[in-house]
Amino acid sequence: MTSTFTWLDYSERDRRRALDVVDLFGQQETVDELGIGTIRDALADLLFPGTSTIQTRARYFLFVPWLHLRLERKRVASGAAAATARRDEGALIEAMRPAVDSAGLIGSQKGEQVKRLAASVYWNGLGVWGVRLFPGSLAQYYRSLDQFYVRRDTTLARDERDAGIDRWHPHLPPPPSEFPLRVSFALRRSESLYLQERLRTAVPETLLTWLSDRGEPTTGLPFVWEHRSIGQAPPLLRELVEHAQCFSDVMHGAALVYNLLLSEATGNTEWIARYREDVLKWAQELEPRRLTLQNWDISRFWALVQRQARVPFPTRYFVEAWLVFLRSLEHWDGAADKPAARRLIADREAILKRDRARLANRRYLELWRGASGAERLDFRWRTTERLLGDIFSGMGASTDALDT
Repeated sequence: MTSTFTWLDYSERDRRRALDVVDLFGQQETVDELGIGTIRDALADLLFPGTSTIQTRARYFLFVPWLHLRLERKRVASGAAAATARRDEGALIEAMRPAVDSAGLIGSQKGEQVKRLAASVYWNGLGVWGVRLFPGSLAQYYRSLDQFYVRRDTTLARDERDAGIDRWHPHLPPPPSEFPLRVSFALRRSESLYLQERLRTAVPETLLTWLSDRGEPTTGLPFVWEHRSIGQAPPLLRELVEHAQCFSDVMHGAALVYNLLLSEATGNTEWIARYREDVLKWAQELEPRRLTLQNWDISRFWALVQRQARVPFPTRYFVEAWLVFLRSLEHWDGAADKPAARRLIADREAILKRDRARLANRRYLELWRGASGAERLDFRWRTTERLLGDIFSGMGASTDALDT
């Protein structure tokens, strides 16, 4: 039986999250096997609003509105808008393929045939950052174009200003004159300043904006809590980072135990050895933080998370039960061999997957390829680090000359 997704006009935020889930199925290390994605995403949205795991480069925050403003200037009809936008983005892809810096080019392999165009990847973030003023989904945007042209024409005929007609931020920097046929990912200084201004205005009291204003580039830093300046952040931001780190610390152990149980069920000795070693390494690395995790204020954690998202009771129960279990141990390196841990993980999978639970259904176990959500949660830091790096590089640009 084949399952399909049928899109209804839910909020763009819900649509983006659903699409991210689809993409994550192709990344075995990041699949949400234990059903904690609601919490992970809430923390990521609090820390780095408008970002997504599949965003690649900061200049897409300008490419997408530039492409759609071209549609509006050409008066492309609603019925042809989606296809025209796809062709225009395909032209952008082809123009950028030969570029020296093409890392992060969406559609670099398939061109116009790529399943997820940049417009859908960045649509939510454009709204969060205040670059997109149109309040609906991408599909709604295309459908609304015909009415938009009529309204705009009526306003111009009356020589009036309709304050509600803008669909994009009015101070969006202009594109290079040869866009989209000659362009790069390098932000001009004015563009970096613009994106920084958008962050300050749209999401002012967030770690994303604080880091953007601080202007300290990092490269390959695995987690934001390892940033050397986090201790100087405002108190609430430091608190959010600490809670995110605690959650990542604790739940990484649960993910590793789950992968170990699956490995044992398959009888693959190589996988078993690897995950036993990973559990031991996890316990050793967290030993200096044991006291912090023992004293972690889980009530305060839920209060912060639920400002952003509603966490289902079974998910909250599982997280708290796993934390209580860990706190009951004298040494965490033996967590994987405790019957209570194994039962808790197996029960969680059964609740989430029912008859598709791998630990209870051999047919689904045989489809497993050796890794499921085994990486530590970074709350989109890798994406954020790249976006900030692009902005900081643009700040150092000595000119606003056209792309070369």
